[in-house]
Amino acid sequence: MRRAIFIFIALITAAVASAQTGLGIEQIFSERYRDMKGASETILNHGNLNRVSLNLYHSITFTDHPELGAVIERLVARDGKRAVSKEVRYKAGHLYYGFYRLPSFNGNNRYILYLNGTLSGDNKIILLYLEGKASENDVKKLLK
Repeated sequence: MRRAIFIFIALITAAVASAQTGLGIEQIFSERYRDMKGASETILNHGNLNRVSLNLYHSITFTDHPELGAVIERLVARDGKRAVSKEVRYKAGHLYYGFYRLPSFNGNNRYILYLNGTLSGDNKIILLYLEGKASENDVKKLLK
């Protein structure tokens, strides 16, 4: 049983890791960042996501790490240059909010959402990567 659980976890990790391959934000979802104090990572795939036409929801939230804003902003902006569509807002000359629809990959739509709450007095930075058949409007409704 323990071996089956290990194999299952390894398969999920491989699937999630390959989803962001080639994107700058991929490094933010690595051990280096997810193991930081104040970091919280959520990975959902298939199951409950099927009803919203997604097959991957991967988020990481950092609490009390305003210094990461510049690092993540740079990576998100780099990935955002390839976006098919985007919606961005700036505060104090920095990216506060970014919603990007990336080119499709393996028949799936891909989305990045970035929110730097430290620019508005909050202590959280949120980065999401979503993948699936959901339309841009469906994803926006889901995130609201």
